[in-house]
Amino acid sequence: MHPPFMMPTVAVKSWLQLAIIIVLWPACRKETTVERNIKAEMLAAVNALRQTGCTCGATYMPPVKPLIWHDTLASAALAHARDMDANNYFNHISPGGTSPIQRAMALGYAGNTVTENIAKGYTSIETLMEAWQQSESHCKAMMDSLPTEMGAANVNTYWVQEFGH
Repeated sequence: MHPPFMMPTVAVKSWLQLAIIIVLWPACRKETTVERNIKAEMLAAVNALRQTGCTCGATYMPPVKPLIWHDTLASAALAHARDMDANNYFNHISPGGTSPIQRAMALGYAGNTVTENIAKGYTSIETLMEAWQQSESHCKAMMDSLPTEMGAANVNTYWVQEFGH
């Protein structure tokens, strides 16, 4: 028989296992996904750049017409940002092999072309836009006169812009 202040070995093991589960449980959960509504802020930032013009690399890009928001392009951007975040990759082509135009068309986009900017690791539109402006190809995508529509999304630190016409 055990003294009154000692627990039987089986009970101690059970309590110890429960304590370990309680301590480790938060480590097993994935961090909460944060999806921000960036529609107004992103559209304003891109259109401000387009209105003033800028130099992309060594190429001066004159002012161009503003873009209008397109919900289907925004849905395609959100789906791609979610996919990159969930599957821990960073690429314009998904692991399943789909391209930006294919993803947009699968959601019902009826335009002829889609170009895409992606980024990872930024926490604000301001720093993101600065980085994209410093990258010649990203800057030119934002300043291209052919697209008339855009959609964009942010999931955690993954950012996607879709431009179409």
